[in-house]
Amino acid sequence: MVKKIIGIIPARSGSKRIKNKNLTKIKSTPLINFISSAINRSNLIQNFYIATDKKVIFNAIKNKEKFIFYKRSKQSATDESKTEEVILEFIKKNKKICDVIVLIQITNPFINYRILDKAIKKFLKEKYDSMLSVSESNKFLWIKKKFTKPINYNYKKRPMTQNLNGYLVENGSFYIFNTKSFLKFKNRLHGKIGYYKMSKTSEFEIDDKEDLEIIKKLIK
Repeated sequence: MVKKIIGIIPARSGSKRIKNKNLTKIKSTPLINFISSAINRSNLIQNFYIATDKKVIFNAIKNKEKFIFYKRSKQSATDESKTEEVILEFIKKNKKICDVIVLIQITNPFINYRILDKAIKKFLKEKYDSMLSVSESNKFLWIKKKFTKPINYNYKKRPMTQNLNGYLVENGSFYIFNTKSFLKFKNRLHGKIGYYKMSKTSEFEIDDKEDLEIIKKLIK
């Protein structure tokens, strides 16, 4: 059976650390448009729903052919609202619209339609319940405490970095999950969890102004 697959892009207004974050410019174009232009050629995602509380964010998208405005409620657009709240709200209002949801977070601008399609194919082939995007790290990791200690190596027998067991870092770019299982667990990650590895660059997300400047330099 062919799966009905849609994308959801949460993009609420009112960001605190970066004012109007979803409209901030990347290569002279609003972030929401930068991402939409990179993913709109997906062969597997039928439509992308922009879940926002401000139409101006949706209007910043130039090519709206595959993009649909979804007015999220005030309750799901507060500073304390979890992304799961708007997803659950959307599903309840559109119960039969999809079998699989791809949650795309535009704070990670290293996404494109090729990555999404490859990840979806892996998700379907491996029959995962949910999937997250990651980057791989071979850094020496330490716990953040007054008297700290390493997480992934013995400092008394310092290994070569190429021999270090790498960690997967959740980069927040996208998540894929079955609609039915999401309704059961109310969480984007659940059941049999798979991962899709992106480049090391994708470890950077736009969370504050320093992140934004780093990403602008990387994308330049």
